[in-house]
Amino acid sequence: MNIDNISNNNNNDNSRLATPSEEDCCHNGCNPCIFDIHAKLLEEHKKKEKGNVKVQISNNILCQFSYKNFVITDIKEAADSYILLSLKYQENDTKNDACLLIEPGQHVMLHLQDATKPFTPLYYTNDSIQFLIRLYQNGKFSTYLRQARIGNEIRVRGPYGNFSYTCNSFQNIVMFCMGSGITAMYPIAKSIIDNELEETRIHFIGCFQKISQIPLKKELQVLSDYWNFKSILYISQLLNEVHNLHGVDIKSGRLHEESVYQILKKNVNSTTLVLICGSPEFNNSVEQWTRNTNCNHIHVFE
Repeated sequence: MNIDNISNNNNNDNSRLATPSEEDCCHNGCNPCIFDIHAKLLEEHKKKEKGNVKVQISNNILCQFSYKNFVITDIKEAADSYILLSLKYQENDTKNDACLLIEPGQHVMLHLQDATKPFTPLYYTNDSIQFLIRLYQNGKFSTYLRQARIGNEIRVRGPYGNFSYTCNSFQNIVMFCMGSGITAMYPIAKSIIDNELEETRIHFIGCFQKISQIPLKKELQVLSDYWNFKSILYISQLLNEVHNLHGVDIKSGRLHEESVYQILKKNVNSTTLVLICGSPEFNNSVEQWTRNTNCNHIHVFE
């Protein structure tokens, strides 16, 4: 099996097993809660000690059960209702070559004022992260972000996620996403395309309401120039908008069961992985349609 739980290095750091304080919890009912994460890490640590498993020291700036302080360095529009948010780590504890360690497809929790929400990073460097974030009209976190300015502080904890990919472990990867679900897919696709040893073919299927609401247009076009990447975008409200997306196939309408069947019928075998990320309704529908094709390797990003 090629999908395994990620064992992050920061889970093994003795210095990071201290019990979180009450102020570390935002009391917003986060999933995962820092106290649940702490209990899980302690349990894993005890099992490793009992089994005489060597414990490695982490160099990850981030921690799963305590927040780290970042500041906003840039905010810019990415598409209709989408922004690119850039953060930089500001605390002075990057000794011992500590840096950001995040696997493609993992997410972190962002805490702004009294609101917390999970987001998947698009890019990261040793001390900076960039997010693609959809702004909702009446969303609490979205309201705070609209008011945020460069230099404001945002707290981050993580990373989380149980997706793991090994180079060339599948011949084909089919990605189904809706809206901001593209943030889980793009880093995975880019990491594969950027690896010269990869021979895996990627078929990206994105679902959006309008052409103007498609983020990462240029990025998808760049990926489409590679031999092992192709993409189809389903636009539910394809109006008389001018669009010229080189290498990207635009289809009018919604993704439906027959569409999924036609996409998968030539690809479904033991060497095909299907990834799904969108709303709960989208995830449930596409997962069921995929299972109807007898696909065995499916991962849904919740």
